[in-house]
Amino acid sequence: MLRFLDLLCKELDADDARAEFGGRDPADPRLLWTHLPGGWRLVAVFAAPPEDRQAKQDRLQHLVSGFSQTLSDLPTPPSPSPPVESVFKRLDASLEALRSRAGGVAVVIVDAHSPVLWGTSDPQRPNEDVHDLAHVGDALRAALEAGIDLDAICSLEASDVPSRLRDLGVSSELAATLGHALFQRDETALRHHLLGCLAIARVREETRSVQGLRWAHHEPQFGYFVRSFANIYLLVVVFEGAFSELSVESAVVHALPAIEHLVMALPPLDPEPTASSGGRVIRLRR
Repeated sequence: MLRFLDLLCKELDADDARAEFGGRDPADPRLLWTHLPGGWRLVAVFAAPPEDRQAKQDRLQHLVSGFSQTLSDLPTPPSPSPPVESVFKRLDASLEALRSRAGGVAVVIVDAHSPVLWGTSDPQRPNEDVHDLAHVGDALRAALEAGIDLDAICSLEASDVPSRLRDLGVSSELAATLGHALFQRDETALRHHLLGCLAIARVREETRSVQGLRWAHHEPQFGYFVRSFANIYLLVVVFEGAFSELSVESAVVHALPAIEHLVMALPPLDPEPTASSGGRVIRLRR
């Protein structure tokens, strides 16, 4: 093909020649072009519109017909794979649409064991992995059980949280974890983020005992709906208050086929090992 393009430049006295695939046919008067088998387009480029345009067009057609067998063997280029980032963005956008339809404050996709956050409706996608987010959820639960409500936690200065929680009997580690989380967002986004972390922590615990494809949790100011799919994934819709399970399940059932398709299109991810992540060696039977 490269040799043929060089021949075109010489025979047509063109500045350049190229083979294109896809897009609209050229409208530039400085270009002559013709279609090839398989969807290709052959284009000759001139510095100015050629005066003997029809003669050069006829010459182009004659050259192409003479090399028709060679040109018919050109392979169709493969469809490019979408960038990994675009797949995650499409999945996150679908989760945001579900969150809006269900009336929740967050939607996430996790699994029972790995630290990978597969999807989230949060426009500020967390840098932390699922283990870290669950740890924030554990810290929030400890603070709530110590008697501080969510409004009071969100209004605290982040620097005051560790000492305040330690005074209420919360461990230093959990107090520091929650204090660090409060630095990152405005109050509304922070509330939603913390509730999402609390839901992740509880759902990861519940997967050991809950049977079935779906379950829900209700509290006066907090709740979530869980739907498992594709054997390992958990779709979690988080709420700040009461919600109708029937209404949420209807929204989830409507959105789940597209969401599952996007999850299946995600590349395999190998999370970075951490100091806390343990490994096991299992002896296999012969």
